[in-house]
Amino acid sequence: MCLDPGTMAALQIGSTIASGVVQYSSQVQAAKAQAKAQQMASIKEMERQQHAMSSERLRQSQEETTAAMEALKANREADEAMSTTAVAGEEAGVEGNAVGLAIADFAQKNAAYQAALSIQERMNESSRQMAFTGSGLQYQQNLMNINKPIQRPNFLGTFLGVGQQAFGQYQAFQMQGLQRQNMARQNELHSARMRSANMQLAQSRAATATSVANLNLARESTRTAQAQRRYFEALQVRPNVSNP
Repeated sequence: MCLDPGTMAALQIGSTIASGVVQYSSQVQAAKAQAKAQQMASIKEMERQQHAMSSERLRQSQEETTAAMEALKANREADEAMSTTAVAGEEAGVEGNAVGLAIADFAQKNAAYQAALSIQERMNESSRQMAFTGSGLQYQQNLMNINKPIQRPNFLGTFLGVGQQAFGQYQAFQMQGLQRQNMARQNELHSARMRSANMQLAQSRAATATSVANLNLARESTRTAQAQRRYFEALQVRPNVSNP
């Protein structure tokens, strides 16, 4: 089935507009899908961060408990050692200065050990704070990487492009129509020229036939005139004949 150019142009422009609608719908669906994916990834990242923080806090609690128990053990051992030294000194009759020096030595060693435990605890706390800070920064960076800006559906841009394409198609069909009209006029002009040439050829042939007929007529007249002249010349030269 053949369609006229106007119907074909309308169908093609309609197809272009429909493709623009589909393109915009695809943009909307892509934006929704990206937003949903970002939401799910953000939830998983938050769960990961919460688990990491909980694990770090549990490790901190365990380390602090271990350090406290170690400090208590050291104090208890020091107290027991000092008590044992004092009792032993009394039983052995050792002078007070010697026992006092021994007890002071235990006390000094215990204080030094407690100080070392305290320094270790502060170092562990600093390490934990740095780990918490690094984990928080990494968490923020991960969320930024996940939640990148979503390319929103561009209604105006999409349909401006569709409108320009449709207008271009309309102009193309207009140009094709003008070209067809120009071609039709050229064909009409060519046909008119051919008819004029045929008419001129017919007139030329008629004129040629007339000229041929006139020439034949002139030749026939010439032959008739020549025959008449010969006849009269013959009459003039015939001798007179007398009757007897």
